Amino acid sequence: MGYVASPVSLTQLDPRYPSRLVGLPGAPASICWQGGSLEAGRAVAVVGARHARDEAVAFASEVANALVRADAVVVSGGALGIDAAAHVAALAIGGRTWAVAGTGPSHCYPAAHSELFNSIAQGPGAMLWPFEGGGNRGAFLARNQVLVALADAVVVVQAGLRSGAVHAASCAKTLGKPLWVVPAAPWMSDFAGSLKLIEEGARVLTSVESLLRSLPTVKGAAAGQPSLHTAADGSTYPFSDCESEVLDTISQKPLHVDAIVTQVRRSAQAVTAALLTLALENVVVEGPPGLFRRPRAL
Repeated sequence: MGYVASPVSLTQLDPRYPSRLVGLPGAPASICWQGGSLEAGRAVAVVGARHARDEAVAFASEVANALVRADAVVVSGGALGIDAAAHVAALAIGGRTWAVAGTGPSHCYPAAHSELFNSIAQGPGAMLWPFEGGGNRGAFLARNQVLVALADAVVVVQAGLRSGAVHAASCAKTLGKPLWVVPAAPWMSDFAGSLKLIEEGARVLTSVESLLRSLPTVKGAAAGQPSLHTAADGSTYPFSDCESEVLDTISQKPLHVDAIVTQVRRSAQAVTAALLTLALENVVVEGPPGLFRRPRAL
């Protein structure tokens, strides 16, 4: 599929113009937009290096997946590496993702992302082009301010010392947005920017759950949103419909995975994936192998 952009130009007087940008110093007088709504109860920016480590790419995908399950929009800049991983992971499970481009709609950068941008533009997420021309360094840096303004929090997965992700982090500080940074070993030079951000006071992201618990609560949850399970310590975890059904099936008496599949009436693959998530959240435990139960504390 070739790159085909059919954007609509929105001024600040248009009700479809994102309310999160209204009042932003230097906000674009108009933006080009294609796709779904630019409003959201919760949105998180996930950014990082273009030439990222495989494990960083995998973690960015994990973060985006968890955000979608928590009914949050995944915001990023459409670049190679971490940005692409976040967008793709959100799309893979039917979630919303906003890609804020550093060029105008007539140009796709990077060119390899034409199919990705077309997929995002089909909704339920959206493509945003804050500038008609763009494409130069100044435009990409200005794009970062728009990207950050659209989010409730910013996650830097991997960043070099001089990078767009570090600039996005600077925008987060300026705009008062919570900034989360994935830590790394001090000898990893390609994480030098990340380590510097942590030294300067960014929150250290050690688990996806800590990020989810920090997000603002959305009032009046609509049908179809992930349910929230409240753990013994008062923390909450967002679960998909399948995960909730599996959890409701399990008690403190061990139950074999085959019996869970039969009772839930979903595919073995879906149930297995749900059990893995529930086990990682420590709301079910396995033992002996193939048998699952709730922890005694629950």
